[in-house]
Amino acid sequence: MKRFLKWFFGILGGLLLVTLLVGGYLYYKYVGFGDYPSGGALSVNQAGYDVIHYDIGVEVLMDQKAIRGSCTVTIQSLSSLDVVELDLLDLLTVDSVFINEEPAGFLREHHKLRVPAGLRPGDISKVRVLYHGVPLEASNPPWRGGFNWSKDATGAHWIGLSCQGEGGKVWFPCKDHPSDEPDSARITVTIPENYVCASNGLLRSIDESVPGSKTFVWATNYPINNYDLNISIGRYSVVQRDYKTQDGRIMPLPYYVLPEDSSRARELVDMAADMLATYRKYFGEYPFAKEKFGLVQTDYYGMEHQTINAYGNKYRFKTVAGHSYDQLMLHEMGHEWWGNKVTAADWADFWIHEGLCCYAEALYHLDKTGESGYHEYIASLRKGVKNNKPIVLGKDISTSEAYHSDIYTKGGFLMNSLRYMMGDSLLFTVLRRFSNDSAYTYQHRVTTSDFVRLTNEVTGYNYNRFFDLFFYTTTIPDIEVKKTGGDMYSIRITNFDIDLPMDVETSKGTQRMMLSSTPVVVESTDAPVIDEAEWYLRTIRLVE
Repeated sequence: MKRFLKWFFGILGGLLLVTLLVGGYLYYKYVGFGDYPSGGALSVNQAGYDVIHYDIGVEVLMDQKAIRGSCTVTIQSLSSLDVVELDLLDLLTVDSVFINEEPAGFLREHHKLRVPAGLRPGDISKVRVLYHGVPLEASNPPWRGGFNWSKDATGAHWIGLSCQGEGGKVWFPCKDHPSDEPDSARITVTIPENYVCASNGLLRSIDESVPGSKTFVWATNYPINNYDLNISIGRYSVVQRDYKTQDGRIMPLPYYVLPEDSSRARELVDMAADMLATYRKYFGEYPFAKEKFGLVQTDYYGMEHQTINAYGNKYRFKTVAGHSYDQLMLHEMGHEWWGNKVTAADWADFWIHEGLCCYAEALYHLDKTGESGYHEYIASLRKGVKNNKPIVLGKDISTSEAYHSDIYTKGGFLMNSLRYMMGDSLLFTVLRRFSNDSAYTYQHRVTTSDFVRLTNEVTGYNYNRFFDLFFYTTTIPDIEVKKTGGDMYSIRITNFDIDLPMDVETSKGTQRMMLSSTPVVVESTDAPVIDEAEWYLRTIRLVE
């Protein structure tokens, strides 16, 4: 018996160890952003300057899975600055650094590049970094990002890049923090002559003067997140149509697609034009109409790279009310407003990107199918809410700390509750103001507090206590329906004292009532039904 128990617990312990090791490996590979998260507390050195422009140039060495790069970062000092501090993964070797074309010393330490500077407040300086190496390879793009070195069906190279969680430092030196975006950027990419590079903004030129290679020059004149700066490379052809803005501007809508997968490309770009027209009803015109709305086929699922959305959904279209739509493209397109035009200053407020983008999808369904389709989509959000941690977890946190599924589901469901509480007119005014007022867009980053203040301003009502519970706790209304005798029932919220309007259905009909910790008494031959349409995240208990 002792020998049996010894073997039994030995095997059990071995299985437990294997489970822990496999679980740890899977967590490392697929959860969070590993050793390279973006954001966090901004250092004193980086707080001392503002990025004006990135000028990134890379030669992509496909067979070696390597790059040679030159990046000029134009900055303006906000204070006396002894050191310019940039982020760049130690996987890449820095060859030399120049400040205003003068050679400069530098120090590498834990993915930081520190350059002695001696700058005065207001100085505008150019820091040029020459570097090379094998960059981070994506293990599970886009969630665990880096370069994606793939091959297409013909065996040709097919290269993607995604780095939302890791930041632009995976391939160029940058200030890797959401609080600072460049006002503009240029990306120059040299690749073999039979390949095409798609990137942000507008294609300025293609240089074919060096035999065997092509150099693509792309540029954007809009502010842009460093993780949105992107390149995709393949044997692409371009399927394109025009999109007409509300003011009559003609904007290109190109799709960079592998020729062997182009059979449904025209359907996809036509679908994109319809989606853009739908979204502008709620949030105003497409934010980057002076450049393009672009799509590029990738060998990973997708990402909202500004003006060049990565698309890897393989035409898995859905149909709603006779309209074909692509769920992935609908979501990534929504980020052009929520994430790219309106950008959180701290990853703690990540829900502004993901939650509002999810609600944008709900409004697409509202536009196409009316209330039934809207509530069906909202029900899918509600089903996905885990509510095991707050959606805002503090300040100065990294992408790994901030990223969890409720920034999508619970963040999106919040807008559903507000729609009931405020009504369509006020909610849509808040969303349109948030996505168009210059105080919240482009050069200006936002916080959760900005959204709360705007909501209070537009409605003339103080929602602070409701928002505090929703954003910073996992508390949801616990509604007690208690039979008090005969046909009488009392209804109250048991776990906090906030007045919330809710639909209460009794045998006499449905009435909107203000519920709180103070019991509301109703008469009904049947138990009252509370919030049947599920406008809120809540629990309901019937007490006899």
